[in-house]
Amino acid sequence: MLQGTAERLISASDLKRQRGWTETLVTALLGAPDALCPNPHGFRAPMRWFREDRVLDAEAEDVFRRRVGRLGDHAAWRRAQPTRSWAAGELEHLEWLDDPDRIALFHAPRRPRLRRRRPAPAPAPAPPGMRFEVLRLF
Repeated sequence: MLQGTAERLISASDLKRQRGWTETLVTALLGAPDALCPNPHGFRAPMRWFREDRVLDAEAEDVFRRRVGRLGDHAAWRRAQPTRSWAAGELEHLEWLDDPDRIALFHAPRRPRLRRRRPAPAPAPAPPGMRFEVLRLF
């Protein structure tokens, strides 16, 4: 086990932004979060918090090392930067989950929304021999 404490927490957004994780990796390697707290940015999904020791253990696995090896230079530099971690007492309204292993996770990867254009309705053909006149009232 690497040097990490169970008292320090790392948010899922910091894992993705600062440590090169993806949502699929977070779900596959870490599973359910250890704690939740309300999102301060309005009515959005609650923030997910993971214990630092669990994150460091998952980063030591081969699956994660192979993923980081595929990162380009534009994203690999973030791994060298320090990652923010928070003590549980620093977070307001933190709710610890009793047994994260029992929580079902449903992860659906994002797909781009496609807008279908409706074809313009074709004008009905006029029967042969009939002519239409446009009446102008004004």
